Amino acid sequence: MTDNPRPPTIESLASVVAELAEQIFLSLTTIGTALTRVWDEATANRRSTPRSTDLARLREPIAHELEQVGDLFDGAGVVIADGALADRPRFLEWWQVHSAHGPQRLNPELNPLSEYFYDYTQMDWYVIPRDERRRWVHGPYIDFACTDQYVCTFAVPVTTAPGQFLGIAGADVPVGAMQEILLPRFRASGPALVLVNDEGRVLLATDPGLPPGSRTGRVGWTGTGVPIDALPWSLCRLEGTTTY
Repeated sequence: MTDNPRPPTIESLASVVAELAEQIFLSLTTIGTALTRVWDEATANRRSTPRSTDLARLREPIAHELEQVGDLFDGAGVVIADGALADRPRFLEWWQVHSAHGPQRLNPELNPLSEYFYDYTQMDWYVIPRDERRRWVHGPYIDFACTDQYVCTFAVPVTTAPGQFLGIAGADVPVGAMQEILLPRFRASGPALVLVNDEGRVLLATDPGLPPGSRTGRVGWTGTGVPIDALPWSLCRLEGTTTY
């Protein structure tokens, strides 16, 4: 007769979330390292500020990371610091994978005079890595610019050796992709669980009444939740809810 395995603790499940985040950040660090290398080589060869065309070399390492992580990323790339390039005031080298067409480059409107201007310099996923020089995750939010689904944008700052901020390496991670990885583990714990951001907004939950993006103020909390290492997230037990 064998003993039944103990259900995972909320602390061990918080570690699972942290490990998934580390996997994502590791991929972004690889992309950021590629940007630094391209930047340093272009600067050394011409002894002048790099141009947007120099960043075309990033397509291969970005596409490689997209291939490695599969459906975990909806898109990934680099977002360049305002005014850092010689020829473009703002620039993204950002790629998405479409099964029918392979990697496709994203081309948002970066002209501030356009009514569709995409001002990434006001986005939290850009501002916090720029100003505080630390990695960050923003969301969940509906990505109206690309996929119309709930995503979280992960970002890491990219700098030169002397400390110049070049921009961020980032990825859009669909909440649905995180659900596929994490929810089976959460359900095995028994009690209803919810993963929330620092605003109390739901990323994912075992309670079907708490969809992504909803707020948790109306439900009962057990304890204060377990913070996720290096992320503005917490994993919490819920009272009076139903798992699925």
